[in-house]
Amino acid sequence: MDAGGTSTRALVATLSGERLGQARSDGANPNAHGVDRAADRLAEAVAAALDRAGPGARDAVAAGVVGLAGVSALRDASVRARMDRALSEAGLAAGRGFFTGDDEVAFASGTPSSHGTVLIAGTGAIAARIDDRKRTRSADGMGWLLGDEGSAFWMGHQAAKETARQLARGGELGPLARAVAERVAPGLRPVDGEDPLLPQEHARGFARTLSAAPPIMLAALAPLVSEAHVLGDPAAEVIVDAAAGHLAHSVHQVRNPGERLPVVLAGGVLSHSEPVCSALTRKLTLGTAGSEIVPAGCTVGGAAWLAALRAGVTDGDHALHGAFTRVGVDRTRGADRGRDRTDAA
Repeated sequence: MDAGGTSTRALVATLSGERLGQARSDGANPNAHGVDRAADRLAEAVAAALDRAGPGARDAVAAGVVGLAGVSALRDASVRARMDRALSEAGLAAGRGFFTGDDEVAFASGTPSSHGTVLIAGTGAIAARIDDRKRTRSADGMGWLLGDEGSAFWMGHQAAKETARQLARGGELGPLARAVAERVAPGLRPVDGEDPLLPQEHARGFARTLSAAPPIMLAALAPLVSEAHVLGDPAAEVIVDAAAGHLAHSVHQVRNPGERLPVVLAGGVLSHSEPVCSALTRKLTLGTAGSEIVPAGCTVGGAAWLAALRAGVTDGDHALHGAFTRVGVDRTRGADRGRDRTDAA
């Protein structure tokens, strides 16, 4: 299971990496959504994936791994008990489910190595050092209020501030500010010849609209930065370069000087924003000479591979790792759905 802040994905696979059942639900980060809602969403995804895997799947599961965003919440015994109960409600036998961080799952999706660094830049942002497939050090991941620099939230916030500045100044908006203003407060732009104070009032109206919305809405503005960057908008170029700089800094904070361990890049910003990913890769190459910089694979497949390791497969089989983590394989076996399965992870 890959349980993030936006969505939760569950996968049932054989120990050879064959996919038997998959399902998706909404985000299950207990810090972002509350423990009861997170638990319900986790149970929903797991139960649906097991249903799609066919009769006998629940009894056949050898091990399960949940890569959970907000896993630190499980330090509270009541939260841990509620999330454990969610797995039981979905039909997973007691003791078969293990919780780990979504960063550890993301790292496993990109490399079979047990040591290295993972950077996740999605709605939030965190860099983590991984030793023996466990996080031993991290940078940022402080949430939208105090950190997550370089994340979708951070980029959207910068775009909104730039839009407010341009609105208050009056005159023609750049591509980024125009796109953000149309997305947030369409139809409020004053026309030429009106009271010269109206631009400032319009900027305040834009700010009021954003303030009335949940802060996380800012993350939805991040793709507009990348689109404006392609159009050559100077403001977008500044935001992209700064985002890449913040993310590279987080990576360097968790690495040792001169090490050559792999760096895995994960999260929606890095998978969907080519400008940010390219700028980041350039910056990382300068400071991580000799290290392999690789994109994350299928993160729910990474969780399944970690489960398979718990069930006894060897971590030296790189082809098997690829079978679990390759991207774009959503097919499940259907021809023999009624067969009993004794090796499911």
